[in-house]
Amino acid sequence: MRKILLLLILLCVFVNVNATHLMGGEITWQCIKDPADPNVGKYIFKMKLYRDCDGVAGSTLPQTLDVWNHPSVTQITLEWISNTDISPDCDALNSGNGALDCATNPVGAVEEYFYESQPIALPGTPPANGWHFTWDSCCRNGAITNLVISNTTNPTEGFTLRASMFTYLDALGNVVPADPCFDNSPKFNESPQTIICTGYPFSYTHNASDIELDSIIYNWDQPLDDLTFGQPYNPPVNPLALPFQAPYSFNAPLPGGVSLDSQSGEISYNSVISGNFVSVIRVDAYKCGQLVASIYREIQAILISCPTLPGGVINSPPIVSPPFPLPNQYYASVSAGDLVTFNITATDNDVYLNGALQDLTLEVSGGQFSEDYITPNLCANPPCATFTNISGSPPPISAVQIVEGTFEWQTACSHVATDAGCGITSNIYTFAVKAFDDFCPANAITIATITIEVTAADSLPAIDFDCAREDNGNIFFNWDHPPGASISTEYNIHAASNIGGPYSIVADIFYPIDNLIIPISSLPVGSDFFYLTSKSTCADNSIPSDTISPIKFSVTSTDVNCWDDTDGTISVQVDDYVNVLQYEFSLDGVVNPNPFPLDTFFIGVSAGNHILTVDDVSSNCVVDV
Repeated sequence: MRKILLLLILLCVFVNVNATHLMGGEITWQCIKDPADPNVGKYIFKMKLYRDCDGVAGSTLPQTLDVWNHPSVTQITLEWISNTDISPDCDALNSGNGALDCATNPVGAVEEYFYESQPIALPGTPPANGWHFTWDSCCRNGAITNLVISNTTNPTEGFTLRASMFTYLDALGNVVPADPCFDNSPKFNESPQTIICTGYPFSYTHNASDIELDSIIYNWDQPLDDLTFGQPYNPPVNPLALPFQAPYSFNAPLPGGVSLDSQSGEISYNSVISGNFVSVIRVDAYKCGQLVASIYREIQAILISCPTLPGGVINSPPIVSPPFPLPNQYYASVSAGDLVTFNITATDNDVYLNGALQDLTLEVSGGQFSEDYITPNLCANPPCATFTNISGSPPPISAVQIVEGTFEWQTACSHVATDAGCGITSNIYTFAVKAFDDFCPANAITIATITIEVTAADSLPAIDFDCAREDNGNIFFNWDHPPGASISTEYNIHAASNIGGPYSIVADIFYPIDNLIIPISSLPVGSDFFYLTSKSTCADNSIPSDTISPIKFSVTSTDVNCWDDTDGTISVQVDDYVNVLQYEFSLDGVVNPNPFPLDTFFIGVSAGNHILTVDDVSSNCVVDV
């Protein structure tokens, strides 16, 4: 039996060593914050692997993340969730060129494998140099152009994915424990563009975002070998950083004058050189100026010399209309509360040999988009951005030669503040609009990276002050939260004995509270008029709400003369009736149409139970008697 087990182990090792078609991947984590979730406060780790389809298939078995520097958690198991062919979807018939496909035309095709852990707790706090999460394997793809590898048929160079979590100090300088969790890692919203035709300028963004609105910065980083067994994680000693072939380097890994915008993450180059080029992007997340997370995405870009159109013409990418006027056509700064809307049009006049026009498609990505691209509250930080075509359909949006979509986003104060506060007065949001044709074997692509900076507003909008109702020596107040209200929002109730003032603040209340009971005895004498204001990190003041007066009333009635008569009456007496404040009096849902003061008197009332409603229409305060 021992000999058989040993043989099985050796076979497994042999298969792993010869898996020479890894192309990249990424590790991220999610913090469960829903208080209704039984696993609230735990983490879910996620990993994506990218592999060349011309080789050994990826594994659907559980994978293991190694955890470094944690006192008790050393490994995290990830279950296989799915695998997807992410090769370009194109029109082989009209273009006359074959489509790359993992099943039927695998050379150059790419597949994504997705793995996810069960919820897991991470007790304690990260040390100064952080907790690190890694996955490593051998071996890399032998077709790599920009790295020094041992050979092209069976390279021994390995592969390490990593992500890091760091210590965070609160406003008082206290270390915030990692259990329960309080922070998500950034995540990549754009699928990696791995197969591109050479010969035209190309721009692309991995389009990372952070749910907590932490600041994120993009940087190039080193591709790593696999780890030396039994040795601690300590890059670039273990694993080693892989050397680049001249003239390439880790921060210039692609041909064609590659550049990286550290704020938007946009990568631009114009290559006429074909090949397979490894690059690593690191995204650092800063909470109140402190580095709290680093995630890495490694990809292998396949640049190919594609066939041409009739007459030797290079297939060109769609032309995308910029969203904003010169001089900054892809950047806008708006105040919280502004509505941002623009149309995107992509056009492509390329024609195939048979005379067919190309189909164009628009896709969008960004952490602030609605999950269905339609509903404004389906995202982590609503209001959400939406994107639809003229008929209201979401992406992907396709049409022949010309394709259009409309972006719309109602910004709010919640888009300025962060979960941690820290006096942030602006936040940057990145949206990617991708337009591509149906050319084979690789679509020609234009990606418009759009940056919108949301800054603090001059003032907040007026609060919807619903009700002030007097009962049993107290005044009951309630109001509606405005769009974008957050933990930094403070409400102030102002009171006066005269509608013209002077007013004084009688209560300070913080979000998420939306109601308050104040004893009349604690108010300034004669307080009969109230309005509400707010302030937050978004703005120091707001437009005042409508001024309202407490509703206090009594009811008298006269009975009908006989059980089936309709000669009863109901009369409402409103104490301190202020005619400048408008009321509606309804009996059984029917508003009394008479002018003031006859609108408080109902005649022709039948025997039985009735519902009397008083509505302060200036503030939508409704009280049923």
